[in-house]
Amino acid sequence: MKYIPLVIVTILWGLSFIATKIVVKDIPPLTAAFFRFLIALFALYFLPRKRNISLFNKHKILAGFWGITAYFAAENFALKLTSPTNAAMIVSTAPIWYVLFTQLFHKKKTKIIQYIASIVALIGVALVILNGKIYLKVNSLGDFLAFSAAFSWVFYTHHVTKLKDHSSLTAIFEITFWGIITLIPFSIFEYIFFKPKLNFNMSSIFGLLYLGIFCSALGYFLWNKSIEVLGDRSTTNAVYLIPLVTAVSEALIFKQIPTLLLISGIILVVLGLYVFEKFEERGEIHG
Repeated sequence: MKYIPLVIVTILWGLSFIATKIVVKDIPPLTAAFFRFLIALFALYFLPRKRNISLFNKHKILAGFWGITAYFAAENFALKLTSPTNAAMIVSTAPIWYVLFTQLFHKKKTKIIQYIASIVALIGVALVILNGKIYLKVNSLGDFLAFSAAFSWVFYTHHVTKLKDHSSLTAIFEITFWGIITLIPFSIFEYIFFKPKLNFNMSSIFGLLYLGIFCSALGYFLWNKSIEVLGDRSTTNAVYLIPLVTAVSEALIFKQIPTLLLISGIILVVLGLYVFEKFEERGEIHG
């Protein structure tokens, strides 16, 4: 039962790469991120909260910047240049970087087998990137931006773990608020220098509603709740499963038959996650 919130958010976020790919075809990336989280903020505001809002906390401000502004600026631009599965697989490297981060800054112990599992998963990601180069002819800049999103998520998770109430709706509201505030100057920059055109249609509107309500308002609550129940490293490792949802969804929606290279990459990613998670659980029980 304790894994149910994490399973739900994994499915929601796996589909989010497809929805974002559709939205950024008609709405510029930074503006799309702004509207997405504005919708999320309204949704969170009308949900019942247990306490009053307290906005001025440095970890909430930084979580808003890294988890919303930096992450989605990178991801949305990446999806202009690469496929949803490619972006999802690269972003799924976040757990590897988070393991290294916690080893260096939180002094958490990591077993050798866990490092091996992380390397196996990273090899899987590399196969997916290779698949994109060979069969999809994706832009290398898109890959770089997707990696930037992964690093942003590491810092977001770090700041979230510093909050005592990080799984509460109030905290999610406050983090989302700061994400919007820090997005504003970037959105203005996008308009001044790129002069993009907005094209609101049924696809982009429904995409934004899905991203704002389900992937942001509900998704962030379920993610932070999972950190509280399962721990930060176990929760972050679920990122590995998101590309699996994205790959299956992309194949069904866009009728793209997965290549052997892509399937091999996904298998290695799932295998690496499984092994890492098994030893993480043992460490928590016996440590």
